[in-house]
Formats: sequence, C-alpha cells, structure tokens
Amino acid sequence: MNYEKLAQEIVQKVGGKDNVNSVIHCVTRLRFKLKNESLADVEGIKNLSDVMTVVISGGQFQVVIGDEVGKVFAEVIKQTGNANNEAADDSTKDKGSLFHRFITIISGIFMPILGVMAASGILKGFLTAAVVLGWMTEDMGGYQVLFVTADAMFYFLPIILGFSAGKTFNTNSYLTATIGAALVYPTMVELYNAGGSLTFFQIPVVLMSYVQSVIPIIIAAFFTAKLEKLLLRIIPKVLQLIFVPATLLVVVVPMSFLMIGPVSVYASSLLADGAMWLYSLSPAVTGFFLAGVWQLAVMFGLHWGFIPIFINNITTIGYDSINALLYCTVFAQTGAALAVAIKAKQAKLKTISTSATVSGFLGITEPAIYGVNIPLKRPFIMASIGAAFGGATAGFFNAKMYGGFASGGVFGIPMFISPEGLSWEFYGFVLSLAIAFSLAVLLTYFLGYKSDLPMEQKEEVNKTQVDKVDERLNSPLKGELVKLKEVPDEVFSSGMMGQGFAIIPEDGKVYAPFDGTVMNVFETKHAIGFISSKGAEVLIHIGLDTVHLKGECFNIFVSEKQAVKKGDLIGEFDLEGIIEKGYNPITPVVITNANEFTDISIKHTKKMVSKDDVVSEVK
Repeated sequence: MNYEKLAQEIVQKVGGKDNVNSVIHCVTRLRFKLKNESLADVEGIKNLSDVMTVVISGGQFQVVIGDEVGKVFAEVIKQTGNANNEAADDSTKDKGSLFHRFITIISGIFMPILGVMAASGILKGFLTAAVVLGWMTEDMGGYQVLFVTADAMFYFLPIILGFSAGKTFNTNSYLTATIGAALVYPTMVELYNAGGSLTFFQIPVVLMSYVQSVIPIIIAAFFTAKLEKLLLRIIPKVLQLIFVPATLLVVVVPMSFLMIGPVSVYASSLLADGAMWLYSLSPAVTGFFLAGVWQLAVMFGLHWGFIPIFINNITTIGYDSINALLYCTVFAQTGAALAVAIKAKQAKLKTISTSATVSGFLGITEPAIYGVNIPLKRPFIMASIGAAFGGATAGFFNAKMYGGFASGGVFGIPMFISPEGLSWEFYGFVLSLAIAFSLAVLLTYFLGYKSDLPMEQKEEVNKTQVDKVDERLNSPLKGELVKLKEVPDEVFSSGMMGQGFAIIPEDGKVYAPFDGTVMNVFETKHAIGFISSKGAEVLIHIGLDTVHLKGECFNIFVSEKQAVKKGDLIGEFDLEGIIEKGYNPITPVVITNANEFTDISIKHTKKMVSKDDVVSEVK
C-alpha cells in the first residue's frame, strides 16, 4: 500500500483540504467532518483499491481502510494540516434531526477515548480473572499497580470526558476538564464517603459520587460552551483571557454541585433502571433482537447512543447486561469470514477473508464486514442470524459485564467474570460466543456462500457498476431538446467544450439538472457551472454570445459552492428581452469532463422537455 498516494487520492476526492473541517481515525476508519459532503466523490473513493468502503453516518464521512489506517492518517494530516480540529464554524455543523445530532455529539465525545477505554477495561478483566484463578491476590504490589493503571481511566472519567466534550462543543477543553476534576476532587469524594454535609453560601449541596460518571460532565460542558459564547460578547477583548474562564469556573462548578450533578445522577439512575426493566421483560428475546440487528446499527453509527448506557449501568448498578448480549456479534461476523476463507477457491478472496478472521478475533470487525461479508451479502445475513441466537443465549444465562468497557474480541472476555468468581453467568456468556461463532460458520458454509463465486463475483459486481448509469441529467429548461451539433456556434457544436445537448427555451426559468454543487457563476450571469454528487461537471450556457449583455436580462439565485437539489429553481432570464436584443436564446448544456466517463447518451431529441424529464445518462 502506497500510503502517500492513497492519502492524496482520498483528500482530493473528499473535496480537497479546504473542504475538511477535521479528521480523526479509529482502528480501521478515517473519520472526516466535511464542510460540504456533496463535494465528496463517494463512488470514486469506494473504487480505490485500498479502500474497503465509505460510510456516511453520525455527521462523519468515514473511509474504511483497515488495520493500516494509522499510516494513511499520518499522510492525510500532511495533506490537510488538520488533526482533530473541531473548531469549525457553526455554519458548517450538522443541523439534522435531534436524534442525528445527539448521535453526532456522543460519537464526537467518545471516539477519541474509546481505544484507551477498551484497553483499560480489558486489563481490569484480566486482573479479575487472575484473582479468581488464584494467580494473584489483591494485596500484591504488582496487582495494586496494575489495578491503578486499569482503573485510572474510569475513576477520573469526568476529567477525560470533560476534555473530549470541550472539543466537541467547541469550547475551552482544558476548562471543561478542570470542571470534571472538581467533580472528583479528593476532598469532595472523602466528604461524600464519610456521610458529611456541605452548604454553598447557605444553599445545601447534595453530595454525590461523580467517580466514573458520564452524564454530569457532558451537561456541564454543554452549558459551559453556551455561557462562554455569551461572555465573549459582553466582556471586552482585553479582559477575556482571564475573566472569561474565571467567570465560567465560578458559575459552572458550583452549579454542577448544586443542580447539574444531582439531576444528572438521578437521571442516570432512571436510565439504568429503564434499561434493566426492558431487559428484564425477557432477556432472551431482548438478546435475540438486539444482537440480530446490532451490526446494522454499527454500520449506521447508531451504536454510539448505547455506549453511555453501558458505562452508566456499570457506574450506577455495578454491571451492564446489554453489552453482554451484543458481544457475540463480533464473533458471528468473524465466523462468517472464516467460513468464506475455508470454502473460497480464489487466492485473493481466501487471503482477505483469512486476514479478516484474525482481525475479528481481536475485536476489529470492519475487514470482515466490509471486505468479505457485505460484498458477498449472504455471509452478513448468516452472521446476523448466528448473532441473534448467541444474544438469546447470553440473555438466558443473565450474562453481565463488570467494571469497565469491552469493545470486542477474545481479550475482552475476562471482563464478564464476576468479582465473586466464576458462575453460570460467565459460562453462559462464553457459550453465547461459541453459538454465535459456530452458527455463523455453519450457515455461511452451507447456505451463505457458493464456492464457484469467489472474488470473480466481486469483479463481476465491479463490472456491473462500470456499466450502470452513474448520473442522470434532467432538463434544466422547459423547451425543445436538440442535438449539440445543431447549436450555431462552432465551439459548442464541434464538441470542443465537451459532450451534451441543447435546449431551445420556451420560458425563462432555469433548474438544477441533478443533485450537486455550484462550481461557478459567471460574473455576467449568462452561464453557470455545476458538479454533480457523482462527479459530472456541467456547464449551462444561456443563449449564444449573451456574455455581451453583461448581466442584463439575467437573475441568478445561487452562488458558488452552494449545494443544490435536482429541480431547484436556480435562476431566471428575460427570454423576450434576449431575443429583442438580437441574441439566440438556444442554451447548450455541456458535460465538460466527458472524457472521464465511458458513455454519455442523449434521449430522443426534437421533442419538448421540462425539468422533470431525464434527457441524458452518464456511465
């Protein structure tokens, strides 16, 4: 893999470095926040040989690379000079539904810390296993040092989440981390543990433990961001460096102890009680349903909404049953990839699926999902079926996760051992993994994959994609459709400008021919350039030689870099005025980058068309 070349191609195809607000990466994906997602060439990125797929979810444009994403990320940073810069202008931020915005916020807060959180949780699980198996005791110095190493992340979670939330909410992350530190300050923790009391200027403080808490610091960081904007407007610039953070600390920290914290803790308890009530209705049925659809939720980024619930359950009740139901889904996808590796005859597919199987056992399922199971379709379905039965098994045995957060793979298994020792809860959990894995292997091997369709199948899919229609252009005007060679201007009729068609307009309205972005609006307003979401560059030239009108007779409603939808009214022109001034109103519509496509077809000419009629197909 040529990391530098791949990074250059990805940056170019996401719309260039100027279209990148920020970019981070997880274990397999580059996660871009783009200013304008419509500028990104999704299909072009998918077709890069070292890219598995593209996922657009949770406010992120995600390019799935695989295990070597870190090296590609380093080259992307060289190209963009942009490392997790969340200080984007408000105008560029997602304004979707409340649920979509919630998922975006949660993913932004937890993504940067997920690796450390998973590593800490796995270490805690191994320490629990070592004590249960008699390999270590809790009074051993080695155990105590390693326990501090594993538990520090969770104990001081409000500080770490405060920093991450500050970046997500576009406020001073060091200040929000300090607010998190105040919540777990030793004096306050000791006072709570001792059952003491406290007042703040005669106002009683409800003492609570915020160790390992999630919700209080996120709400406090959100409030900090809102208050900071207000303070920056009313405090003179020469005083802002000191007085803005000082005011925020004096206001937000007491408010966190007096109101935000207690309300959040009570809300956390209700959330945990609600999750466990739903689980208690039928653990097996809940496990069957959630595990069966979980990987689909992951693909669309919806899993981020569950991570605070996992951690909140552990904080409030000491364990989490939901993640225990879902853990088997990783092993199910891994099992499906293993079945393909066993049955595949084509060397390339066997290599990819074998590598994906190894990554899956380590908890990294993207190579299995995007490199094998989804392209072949049936293995993904069989893995989901296996996961459903595995989740039902975990629910039947009331499996639980203790003391941290496990993101998947064999190394996270010890986290499901109770501190009280081995029990049927843990044995049932292990059985759920075995059932999900085995069912996925068997179903995929016998029903989900045909041995005579290895990578040739993917090549055939790619061939079909080449042959399919990539873009359909609607008529941008109402009028008579004619061939481009009939335009009485050699520049257009000769194809010098590109391929296309022309419209003899019947009225003076111009519409967007496809979903895309305005590339340029000529100063004289007689011509507009667009680029479609699929990469077709189109020029609409209203009339011939109308540049000499210097904008007279034209009224354009769009501007450069503006996104448009097919059928949007983008401008008007005075048809009669153009004719009266002696200019031909025939309007060439030219695909200026026609050489990048294999075929451009024009529908039947010499007929009347309107904005709802497809007049050209680009392949």
